[in-house]
Amino acid sequence: MLLTHHLFIPFFTYYLSLQIRSSYGQQQQQRLQLSDTSVDEWRGYFRKEHSLAKPYQGNGMGIPYWDIQGTTIVTGQYVRLTADTQSVQGGIWNNVPVNVRDWELHVNFAIHGSTGDLFGDGAAIWYVQDPAQTGPVFGSKDYFRGLGIFLDTYSNHNGPHGHGHPYISAMINNGSLHYDHDMDGTHTQLGGEHTGCEAKFRNKQHQTQIMIRYVGDVLSIYTDVLGTGQWKECMSVDGVQLPTGYHFGITAATGDLSDYHDIISVRMFEQEFAHVQHGTGVTVDPRQREPYAQNVAAPRDHIDQPPASKLGWIGTTVLVILGGALCVLVLWFGVIFVNHRQQMSKKRFY
Repeated sequence: MLLTHHLFIPFFTYYLSLQIRSSYGQQQQQRLQLSDTSVDEWRGYFRKEHSLAKPYQGNGMGIPYWDIQGTTIVTGQYVRLTADTQSVQGGIWNNVPVNVRDWELHVNFAIHGSTGDLFGDGAAIWYVQDPAQTGPVFGSKDYFRGLGIFLDTYSNHNGPHGHGHPYISAMINNGSLHYDHDMDGTHTQLGGEHTGCEAKFRNKQHQTQIMIRYVGDVLSIYTDVLGTGQWKECMSVDGVQLPTGYHFGITAATGDLSDYHDIISVRMFEQEFAHVQHGTGVTVDPRQREPYAQNVAAPRDHIDQPPASKLGWIGTTVLVILGGALCVLVLWFGVIFVNHRQQMSKKRFY
């Protein structure tokens, strides 16, 4: 009987570990299969207190669970963070802290404007410790603690660039890092300088959506900007550590260039995930975790660059043509002047 007892305990422990690993593997596989799935497919538990949908306003003038900031206005069809006006900022912030470790956030948005070639600056989706603080990073504070997802519509990087704009990227910050606008955030980009995706979401007649999924310390971003109704993977990075108790927010900003930045809806879903403890097996309070990412862009010095031309390719082409025409005109007058001098010189000898 004693022998049977000693054999049963190791066998049961081994069986339990296999079940946990199997569950972990299934979750990993599920995370990798979200491309080409329907944007209307829901996973997990819908959390109303972290979501935003029509009609936006409650009994009063405010939005339940959300605070508005800056130039934000609420209409019956959208929440407009900024109008197509220069040098403005707006935002909405969820005033309920997120107390779940794994989640999925769907944002239906529209960024549009009257200009076809010149527009900016963009929007950001946040999961941060200190909400509703204005600043230079798409309308929110620099040196933040938490996660920022940037929908950058204008390239400030004047020089060789590995991608076009609009561009979606992410950043994890523990409060010590500066978001470098001049380099479009590539110095602190999550996953490395080239981890992100081009997303042509401006001036679309159909819905444009983004999904941010944080499950099992893996941050994944999916988009539907083509109106197909299916998610396409933008990026996925593991080794991302975020605490609970932070706040969601969405901000936008314009500068010399501008756009309308509208939010149509926000839906948040709590996810189930079997977290496996490693090492000592001591469970760390998720509220005490430090924002951290294993994979980030390699650090390098900031190099000042001359400001990029804001004429666009059409304006630049016109300037080149005018410059060429001016050169031809000067050359033509020069030839006429030389011929005239030669003729005058010949007359002196007669």
